[in-house]
Amino acid sequence: MSHDVDWRRQGPSMEHILSRKDRFDVELFEKTKLEDLYRNIPEYMELEEKFGIRSTFFFRTFYENGDVLDYEDDIKQLHESNWEIGLHTDPTSIDNLEKIQKEKEKLESITGKQIIGNRVHYLNYNSGLPEKLAKLGFSYDSSLRYSKDRIDDKEMGYSRINGIIEFPVTLMDAYLFTYMKIQEDKIISEFQKALDLGRSLSENNVISVLWHDNVLKMKGGRMYKQILEFLTSQDDVEIKRGVDLVKIFS
Repeated sequence: MSHDVDWRRQGPSMEHILSRKDRFDVELFEKTKLEDLYRNIPEYMELEEKFGIRSTFFFRTFYENGDVLDYEDDIKQLHESNWEIGLHTDPTSIDNLEKIQKEKEKLESITGKQIIGNRVHYLNYNSGLPEKLAKLGFSYDSSLRYSKDRIDDKEMGYSRINGIIEFPVTLMDAYLFTYMKIQEDKIISEFQKALDLGRSLSENNVISVLWHDNVLKMKGGRMYKQILEFLTSQDDVEIKRGVDLVKIFS
């Protein structure tokens, strides 16, 4: 289970939010500050604590009109409470070992601990990435996705590529709503289908979920609580951080 933190801590501009006003219930604007509509880390922590789970948060080190240091208190609180912190690498860095290293070191300067998980912003994966990540001490990556509009066994499980364990993204809020056109009341059904497909596989029955930090108050994204209720009700499902999976498969 993972969350990408795509936006600066102060959130996007007022113009950006208002142009997407239809993604939210109208009453939210009456009781929520605009800058808090996209900021949901405390709410994720509260929900996951309630269900007894921990997940991975991938943070960028370059934010438009912001800085990862604005998230310093959030990152430290997550880390100290046993959530995993991963690097959300900038797409412009993936062909440059030194740039990735600088991003990694910047995030590690906040956590005080080695970062072993990576996901490139926009899932901008290329074949040379795993080798670079391995050289820098990463253990796993989760930037791979083969299609935007369907879920099949290629989007499940894991593979080993040049010293890196690769977990493809199976279920992502943006793809479910934007490309697959799944309605809010059908989200749990999609998770059920993905689980059933995973159960049918003799191997690679790992399903990687990406639920962005900013969607928790949006239509569709607000189903996260119901998703956790569903997943934790399944006897054969365990919700893990990326680092937990690495320990299992190493």
